[in-house]
Amino acid sequence: MQKKQRDPGISIVLFAVILNGALFLIKSVAGIGAHSTALQADAVNSIGDTMSSLAIYFGLRYASKPRDDDHHYGHGKMEALISLFVGIFILVSSGFLWSSIINALKSKALLETSVWALVVALIAILTKFYMYKRTLRVGKSINSLAVQTNAMDNRNDVFATSATAFAIILTMVYSKTQIGVLKYAEPFAAGIMSVFIIKTGIEIITASAKVLLDTAPNDEVMDTLKSIAGDLDGVKKLNWLKCRTVGRGIWVDLAIEVEANLTVEQGHEIADSVKDAIYESVENVAEVLVHVNPVSSSYPSHPDN
Repeated sequence: MQKKQRDPGISIVLFAVILNGALFLIKSVAGIGAHSTALQADAVNSIGDTMSSLAIYFGLRYASKPRDDDHHYGHGKMEALISLFVGIFILVSSGFLWSSIINALKSKALLETSVWALVVALIAILTKFYMYKRTLRVGKSINSLAVQTNAMDNRNDVFATSATAFAIILTMVYSKTQIGVLKYAEPFAAGIMSVFIIKTGIEIITASAKVLLDTAPNDEVMDTLKSIAGDLDGVKKLNWLKCRTVGRGIWVDLAIEVEANLTVEQGHEIADSVKDAIYESVENVAEVLVHVNPVSSSYPSHPDN
């Protein structure tokens, strides 16, 4: 019996869980050993990354379950739901970040650091950038919103740890020059990077909400579907077309008109040709349902009319 192949999205996110856990340990040890407040704070950020990656992992496992008696359309929307959770988590995390920025400005405490803290931060940046590119590539190849969300979270970590590295560098400069303004390097860098993090959180929430609310694909996809369905031989008219995203695929529901004197079998042959043309021409189409009507001016242009 052929062994079931592991879903590439689940595999890449599981790798992210392990990697984030390892980065937390490395940052913690280096941050404490080098007396780097910035790196210790970044280690705490890695805990959040590990938890969000775990949430996406279990969400993907659930979303990959086949259809059953209670879920006729499968479990694919769990990807959008878990992505929405991660987007909200990112916004909440940015709130805590701003709280730490304000506290740092109030305390006026001097940061401590060393070159080893900077080395660890730079390694973390390169690692997370690699994970961002690799995860995004997998997410796009399988059209998985949840995996792409994990990729965006990895990109956030590149921003956050870049702020940490920047703060460490300026703190090292301050220890040599005693330029007073450099004392605020960490909150200043964190404030700049938090803007990008908030933007990412909003983008993830927006994309997730569109899927959960059954938003149609973009105009280019809709125009392509209309052209395919309306121009095939045997199709006299396209009555209506509806689309939504379920999991990783687009579900297409449409109605066409054919000659009234055709047999049921002939009508279904035309419907099958419409399905085949859509599957061949449009990426990420999961299901196509074609309703066949006889030619008549009385059929509505929309199913709800």
